Amino acid sequence: MALPKVGILADDRLQQHLLKAALLHFGFDVVVNADPQRMDLLNLDELHLDAWLIDLRDEDGEHLHWLDKLLDGDAPVLMGVEQAPNKNCATFPKWEKRLYSKLREMVKATPVMAEDVSVLQKLAASTGSGKIALPAMFNDLDFSDRTATQVWVLGASLGGPGAVKEFLDALPGGLPIAFIYAQHIDPRFEDTLANTIGRHAEYRLRAFAEGDGLRCGEVLVAPIENEFRFNDGLMHCHGESWPGPYGPSIDQVILNVHACYGDRAGYILFSGMGNDGSEAIVSLPENQQKIWAQKPETCANASMPESAIETSRVRYIGDPQQLALQLVNHIKNNWVKNNESITD
Repeated sequence: MALPKVGILADDRLQQHLLKAALLHFGFDVVVNADPQRMDLLNLDELHLDAWLIDLRDEDGEHLHWLDKLLDGDAPVLMGVEQAPNKNCATFPKWEKRLYSKLREMVKATPVMAEDVSVLQKLAASTGSGKIALPAMFNDLDFSDRTATQVWVLGASLGGPGAVKEFLDALPGGLPIAFIYAQHIDPRFEDTLANTIGRHAEYRLRAFAEGDGLRCGEVLVAPIENEFRFNDGLMHCHGESWPGPYGPSIDQVILNVHACYGDRAGYILFSGMGNDGSEAIVSLPENQQKIWAQKPETCANASMPESAIETSRVRYIGDPQQLALQLVNHIKNNWVKNNESITD
């Protein structure tokens, strides 16, 4: 499917740059990105755009003779785009998401943000790569069915299933940890997702169950259509849709997990289009060290981890195998630190 074509007209150079970067992150094809004074040089009939974004700081009517032609054209026009905050500002991801939501309402065909079943069918036949050895200190310990005290969120969109599968396949069983896997995908393929990703993993993928808790060795597949929260460590769904344009909202999953687990939670953002997750991680305490991302050059689509990295809150970057090894070492070191008085 061809990417939706968008034209940007802005008389502020920085706004031009930030608008273009945001639209590219969300998968749009930016055909025009220019100052309105260059409009006379464009042949509008040959552009065949799906939408126009117009942002004017100088609204002198003498220079807006081209606007009537755009408004009378077939492509919808979005005017009055709010000024973009600084890219390092905590509100930048929210600005990007609002921009995408407005375009989504205007454009008939927006970029595909979620995986489809064809990707899962290819993954079903793939075998996992070599597993990381279980640290010796856990060999004689059995954490199965114990309530998880360490929970990690795995957030992903386009390209995510392959990356998350590689990550989980590399992990040894027997770690005192549980995961919540938030993947943008068509709701019809939710069961297929769990069966595919868990085929060679040592961790059991499971669906949401009202009033249940997370246990070690489990990967909860976040429900796609309805938000869930935690109350005293138990999961509850209040029948509300996820906020924002995505399902599940990785941002909201992160916020809900942090509200329950605090510094006992960690977050990894894998391959995906858009910026879901970035808004939430900038709201976490600055001493939160367990925010990681997949290395962009190893992603099928790097927008999501790149957006997270641009917040300067990501503490580790690696490919799925490296992320798995980093997690095993983190759990091992954390266990030694918390149990050294017992082992001495």
